[in-house]
Amino acid sequence: MTEAPPPSIARTLIKTVALVGLTAALMTSLRFSTTIANGVDHIAGTRLWSSLYSIAGASDATQRERLIVIGVAVACFLLALPIVQAGEWAVDRFRARR
Repeated sequence: MTEAPPPSIARTLIKTVALVGLTAALMTSLRFSTTIANGVDHIAGTRLWSSLYSIAGASDATQRERLIVIGVAVACFLLALPIVQAGEWAVDRFRARR
């Protein structure tokens, strides 16, 4: 097996921008999709989130909203990460065919 060359700085920057952009796009989709927003509201009302509120010390509505936004950001990031990785894999395969 041959060893892959180390990734370039440009490629790392492109992947970082893609990851941040896709995460922001996924978070923005909550604003325009009532189905996704209703799902987040449902999850935020579960016992698990109630436990997280008490563990994090979120006693008022503002602190609870911040905790929800953090959860949404983490979930969107974790969803965006494999999408960017799959995109990188697809670009590598496309370049290898050429």
